Amino acid sequence: MKRSVRATGVAAAAGILALCTAGAPAQATTQSGEPVVTHPVEQSFNYTAGEVCAFPAHVDFPVSDLTLRTWADSSGKPVFSIESGPLVMGVTNLANGKTVQRDISGTGTLTYPDPNSFILSGDNWSAGFHTTDRPMHNHWIVAYGYMSVKVTTVNGQTSRTLLALHGPYEDLCETLA
Repeated sequence: MKRSVRATGVAAAAGILALCTAGAPAQATTQSGEPVVTHPVEQSFNYTAGEVCAFPAHVDFPVSDLTLRTWADSSGKPVFSIESGPLVMGVTNLANGKTVQRDISGTGTLTYPDPNSFILSGDNWSAGFHTTDRPMHNHWIVAYGYMSVKVTTVNGQTSRTLLALHGPYEDLCETLA
């Protein structure tokens, strides 16, 4: 996502992030300058207790019909993507059984500042911030306004950096506690 849910072409990462879902398509090329269009599918995943929230959680996506359009530079490396479409996330606190569903359908833009990172920005998406993430950590944000998160993976280690959070949001760690 990492899960940054909606960072699936990422796939996440959103990944939710979520994304989460790691981040970028490896190569995206077209001869015509048109975007490469894919339809990533969010997969179920689990967070262990303490990874994001104090409790273990299971996530699934009963609705996932995303379209990812990726534009590349002349060497085929992704430069910019737009991801949109219906996405509903179901989250269960495995310690107490409490479950919620959240519609995180929206439109996200991805930029790829370097080969190890992408920035996912948009409305109506979710990101789990892990213990080692900064400045926010141990929160699971569903942004109903605007959120921007940089996701970086170096030597197999993924970190998320909250860049912006504007408007209403929910912390699923609090909701499901």
